[in-house]
Amino acid sequence: MDIVEKKIISIGGGGFTHQADKFLDEFVINQIIDRKIKFGFLPTASKDNLNKIKVYYEELKKYNLELSHFELCSKVKGFSNWIMDQDIIYVGGGNTNFMLDLWQANKLYKYFEKAYNSGIILSGVSAGAVCWFEWIFTDSLGDGYKPLRGMNFISGSCTPHAAEKNRIYEFELSIKNKKIPSGIAIDDGVAVLFINGKPTSVCSSNKNRNAYFIDDNNNRIVLNDHIKKTNE
Repeated sequence: MDIVEKKIISIGGGGFTHQADKFLDEFVINQIIDRKIKFGFLPTASKDNLNKIKVYYEELKKYNLELSHFELCSKVKGFSNWIMDQDIIYVGGGNTNFMLDLWQANKLYKYFEKAYNSGIILSGVSAGAVCWFEWIFTDSLGDGYKPLRGMNFISGSCTPHAAEKNRIYEFELSIKNKKIPSGIAIDDGVAVLFINGKPTSVCSSNKNRNAYFIDDNNNRIVLNDHIKKTNE
């Protein structure tokens, strides 16, 4: 029996939905090179914003992709079949709490899990980067940054937009105070590839942007260095 390689790609910010750092889109797309890719977009976190959907089709039409999207704010019927028909799922940014509340209320987590376990690549930016983690550090709950339970496909915690000084400070403080477990902070313009729940590589569109592992002792370690150390 073949062992399924389970992949998640988390982008801190940028990509086609922000019309920036297009190199990151290609990093996601190039995970599959042997066939035309079925590439599915979920704009739930933006409340199915029509402009984001329009940008998705405009920005990605130049690639050899079979593009589709699913508006979960208006319907869920057919979602289970749609998601299993994709090669790559891309979750857009927006309000993380709203998105996860809607997915939970409609009992959709099980379909994401089935897709993940079958080898369909899960990816996304901002809210779509962090939703896969055990814990999310977000401002989508209102009143500053707070921990939020994620889908738990990847253990530990995560925050996007790590270059925002107040965000990463609060993230590190929450880890230090044991409010959330150790985790990963990802700058805008940076994508992290996880295979079977572990970070394996970092793709950056700018040498000054990075991803970091914040350990239980509150040390901030460049994620590539952490990957190398854990693989020694």
